[in-house]
Amino acid sequence: MALAQPGRKRLMMFASSGRPFREFILRAMGSVADLILLDNRELTWQKPHIHRYRDVDPHNREAVAGIIAEERPDGIVTYDDALVPLVAELARDHGLPHTDPGAVRLCKDKAALRALLTDKGLGAVGYAVVENLREALSAADTIGYPVVLKPRDLGGSVGVIRIENAAQMREHYPIAAAIRAQYDDPDLGGLLVEEYLDGPEFSVDSLTWQGRSRPLFVAGKQLGPAPYFEEVGHVVPPPPSPELDEALELVTAAHAAAGLDNLATHTEFRLTGKGPRIIEINVRLGGDLIPYLGLLATGVDLAAGTARVALGESPDLTTTSARTAAISMIYPPYDMTFETLSLKVDRAELTGLHMFETAIPAGWELRLPPAGFRARAGFAVVTGATYAECVARRDAVGAAVAVTGTAL
Repeated sequence: MALAQPGRKRLMMFASSGRPFREFILRAMGSVADLILLDNRELTWQKPHIHRYRDVDPHNREAVAGIIAEERPDGIVTYDDALVPLVAELARDHGLPHTDPGAVRLCKDKAALRALLTDKGLGAVGYAVVENLREALSAADTIGYPVVLKPRDLGGSVGVIRIENAAQMREHYPIAAAIRAQYDDPDLGGLLVEEYLDGPEFSVDSLTWQGRSRPLFVAGKQLGPAPYFEEVGHVVPPPPSPELDEALELVTAAHAAAGLDNLATHTEFRLTGKGPRIIEINVRLGGDLIPYLGLLATGVDLAAGTARVALGESPDLTTTSARTAAISMIYPPYDMTFETLSLKVDRAELTGLHMFETAIPAGWELRLPPAGFRARAGFAVVTGATYAECVARRDAVGAAVAVTGTAL
């Protein structure tokens, strides 16, 4: 483990999850403060980045509250979506820098956020919370097809399905309901039926500090085959446009309306024929390595900035470069028991390839929607001086990828 450095503050991290998509965060935060990791998994890749480890279930409120009292950190933080509400509450309870827990709960509940945005005139979207198929059919008739059916509080586009008509609602409602049933938050039960938003989809990672929200990285999204909304790639930044500028103004206003402060957020939105519309505000660092793409593209280290905000310090958000970075998620061509991920050509032939990683061990089952979601064998990150160059390099890598396995 890393040695403590005299004079540095101590930051407590709740959970670490998997290395491929998360190590850059621990590395960045460990450069800012001595990290104390609360987790209940075997330490491997985390060791070089942390100062202390406490073996505990990070969801156990009583246990972690006791550890906070013992360790007396200068701040606490998490990038685990499920732990964000608990961390906000514990930081408040222990007098540490924090985000208002009420604002966190508001954004975690997609229906509550929809209600707030509608009330504030910030891009109204038709929606309804439903508890069964009959209610879903009625809501869709009222809103008008096509609609989007989704769990009320989950992330990663898991269980999000475009519904074109009543027959598809009958077919797909059990899929979304079964996914929601895997999670046990009784306060956010039910599913959401929403007006379908046409137009391209984007995300923006922002940092809010002392009441000022700074949108930092806009990412253009690549989505997988309909009717699902699997996120299969991101490019930072997309080509500039006045519509994106308008969307960022909407995002900033939504942060203020929700009462968000002292945190990093990942907001998803679409540029529709009616103007920009927010899909959701995630009260955490973005996933899929998007903050790392932002670092490669702009030089701004959002993970380090998030650590400083959690410690009550001003973040450094100075842009030092202007490039483009992209990530492509690598999926199997069919449902399989995964064996290998490789390149058909010498890696040196793929200009701009920054990372090429397998994300799972051999033997894992990968099932494509609707049988499974996020069936990623690995990913590739590429960079380029311009958007066009980066996208061309990304496509060249995609053509060279080979995934092998045994069909299920």
